[in-house]
Amino acid sequence: MSILDFADGEALGRVQSVDTTTVIVHVDDVEALRALQVNRLVALQSSLAGHKLIGVIQTIIRTALSEAKIADVELGEAAHPEVNLVRIMLIGTLLDRDGPRANVFRRTLETVPEIDACCFALEGERLTRFMGVISEVTGGAQRLSLGAYTLDPNAQAFVNGNRLFQRHALIVGSTGSGKSWTTARLLEQIAELDSANAIVFDMHGEYASMAGDGFVHLRVAGPSDIEAGKGLNDGVLHLPYWLMSYEALVSMFVDRSDQNAPNQAMIMSRTVVDAKTGFLKAGGHVEVLANFTIDSPVPFRMETVLGELNRLNAEMVPGARTEKQGDFHGKLSRLIQRLEGKRTDRRLGFLFPASGVADSYDWLDRAVELLLGGRAAKGGHGGVKIIDFSEVPSDILPLIVGMVARMAFHVQQWSTQGLRHPVALFCDEAHLYIPQDPTSGAAENAIATFERIAKEGRKYGVGLVVISQRPAEVNRTVASQCNNLIAMRLTNGDDQAVVRRLLPDSLGGFGDLLPVLDTGEALVVGDAILLPTRIRIAKPINEPLSGTIQFWDRWADPAAAATLDKAVESWRRQTLVK
Repeated sequence: MSILDFADGEALGRVQSVDTTTVIVHVDDVEALRALQVNRLVALQSSLAGHKLIGVIQTIIRTALSEAKIADVELGEAAHPEVNLVRIMLIGTLLDRDGPRANVFRRTLETVPEIDACCFALEGERLTRFMGVISEVTGGAQRLSLGAYTLDPNAQAFVNGNRLFQRHALIVGSTGSGKSWTTARLLEQIAELDSANAIVFDMHGEYASMAGDGFVHLRVAGPSDIEAGKGLNDGVLHLPYWLMSYEALVSMFVDRSDQNAPNQAMIMSRTVVDAKTGFLKAGGHVEVLANFTIDSPVPFRMETVLGELNRLNAEMVPGARTEKQGDFHGKLSRLIQRLEGKRTDRRLGFLFPASGVADSYDWLDRAVELLLGGRAAKGGHGGVKIIDFSEVPSDILPLIVGMVARMAFHVQQWSTQGLRHPVALFCDEAHLYIPQDPTSGAAENAIATFERIAKEGRKYGVGLVVISQRPAEVNRTVASQCNNLIAMRLTNGDDQAVVRRLLPDSLGGFGDLLPVLDTGEALVVGDAILLPTRIRIAKPINEPLSGTIQFWDRWADPAAAATLDKAVESWRRQTLVK
């Protein structure tokens, strides 16, 4: 049975003129005309049985008869002094049946409406049913709902959860437009699923408010955590240096401007491989030696590497008559200084944990189980893991976030085909670590990781949700691979241009809505919903901690005061003093 059965008496109007993709409808009822709004969906009778054409209202015109000429069609004399016209762009066809499937929407036009064909407004329950068809949602309880349609608050807006995460998503909007609100709405619904699995890269601690059995809150170890000896069991995540790829190690420890940089990179490669080999032999893991590489996640002691670097840097070798300087004598000094400097930097304690914290062979198994185990995994971890990166220094933030993303991708890549449990990576403030114009080796390393996930993640069950207030500053390759877009209010012209490029050519006019969207209102388009749709995002149960401080009200409050002494002390200690 068709979901869009109309009686002729419900018609909004009748077709007056037909172009290739544009239809002009004449509306007799003035009240019906007043109820219409631009961008509302309509259905038109088709010349093919069992087909209905779907269109979007582009223009609503009420004009004097003498001026009633539209689309080069003269309307002629009529009994009324005014003519009511609606211009509609055809966008697809709804089929009552396509083989065994009922109610199928296609983004194609196999026919156009005939003159005098009836046009009907899509609203209320009919709109909800139609949007359920185009998002291919199931009738069960596990549907992904964003909120309600702006033009019809009684119609609930669903999207296809499979396609949203399979084909990546981009959530954008100016500060204060509702990005975090939208993200929280998605996360809450993910957390309710029995086998949910998602990781959130939280840059500012905004999602610390997300509560419930489906959430696990982690944080990258700060100085106070390191002093207290906290680890995985305390929700504190160390990211030891041995997890880094060779490229990441070089970008962090080798100064590219140094004339000896090639030698330093080569020697570092050799010493790291030797250190990893020594660890495996000492631990009795010789079976790993057959195929392991420098990028294999095998622990090694930095002291061993430094010892070898110091030896080579001061090495004297036999000469013709007396000893002479070795090939690398004095050429590794800056590399050694950088390594020592990083090791003693308290802000980077999570990279260089104390002995026994994150240097055992099985530590990675426990870390992966915590991050990627899913809600139904042994141990009963929550399905949504929120990692707070707020204490990670900004200069190496891309490197560290990229390290976690790389870990997730490689675990999925090396999982048995058919047994992979999918995971979604939510990249909050993505422009900070997936920039369009990288200014450091750390950023270039992170970009390479996320570009690979964007291109290949779907094959291995890794979904990407990129969240940013400046889409123009996000790497274009990553953004272009996001086939779903949730765009909140955007006022910057460059950011608007990025979103317009992601819209279908025939619906590029929807981009004009970007600067006038209300807070919490979004333009949603992509594989998960097919048609660009204006949706008012429903309020999440736990609002993120991103509320804007009320400047004027706080200034007017005689009791308001700032705890500046604690702020200064926190700055000194590089950890929050409460």
